[in-house]
Amino acid sequence: MSPRQRFSLLSALLALFSCQGPPPRTVAPEPSLEDRAAAAGWHEGRPWMDQHLDGVKIATEGNCDLLLLGDSITQSWGGPGRRVGAPAAAVFRHWFGQIRVGNLGISGDRTQHLLWRIENGNLDGANPKVITILIGTNNIHHDPPADIARGIEAVVKATREKAPEALILLHPILARGKTAADEGRRDVVLVNNQLGHLADIEGVEIIDLDAAFLHSDGTIREQLYSPDALHLSAAGYEAWVRTLAPRLRAAGLAIPDNH
Repeated sequence: MSPRQRFSLLSALLALFSCQGPPPRTVAPEPSLEDRAAAAGWHEGRPWMDQHLDGVKIATEGNCDLLLLGDSITQSWGGPGRRVGAPAAAVFRHWFGQIRVGNLGISGDRTQHLLWRIENGNLDGANPKVITILIGTNNIHHDPPADIARGIEAVVKATREKAPEALILLHPILARGKTAADEGRRDVVLVNNQLGHLADIEGVEIIDLDAAFLHSDGTIREQLYSPDALHLSAAGYEAWVRTLAPRLRAAGLAIPDNH
C-alpha cells in the first residue's frame, strides 16, 4: 500500500469514528447519585450504594432460583433481605413461597445504573435458573428512545455474560400513562419497538405485559396501577406474575398453578 493509500484509509477511518460520536450515557455504567431514602422504600435512610450491596449479598449468598433485576417497579415486589417497601408482599409470598428469589430492584435506577450494578457484583457468584429484567422507564423524558433501547440491550448482554446458563426473561418497558396519547407512553412504544432482536440472543426470551395491563384502546387497566399510572398496585403484581408463571414453571421452578 502506497503512502497516499495509507493516508486515505486513515482519513476515512477517522471520519467514520468522528461521525459515530461517543456512546450514549444509557450504555455507560455508572452508580446512581440519588438518595431517595424512606420516600422510595429505602428504609433507615440507607443510600443507593447500600441498596446495591444488599443486592450483592442476596445474589451471592442466597442460592437463588430466580433473580429480579430492575427499578422501583421490581423493588416493590419486596422479598427476603430487602429493607424496602413492598405493596406486593402477599402476592410474592403466595407465588414465590416455594422458591428462592433475589429481588435486585432499586428505585430510580436507569439502564446505566443497573448496568453498573451488574458489572460490580450483582451477579458474581450467582447461579440462578431464571433472571427477569424490567428497566428503562426512568430513562423516559431523559434520553432518546433509541438510546434507551441501546441501554436495555447493554443490560441484557451484560447479564448474559455474567450468567451464561440462566434463562433471561426480558420485559419491554411497562406501559405508563393512562392513555396511548400520553407522551411518556409514546416514547415507551418507540423503545419497545426496537427490542425484538434481543430474542435472537441464545437463552433470552421477551415477555410483553401489555396484553395483561392494557385495554384494546390502549388505556391502562387502572385497577392494576397506582394513581400515578406508572407504579403497580397489588393487583398489578398479581397480573404480572400470572403472565410470567407459565414460563417459570417450564423452566423448572415450583410456581403454584393459576387459580
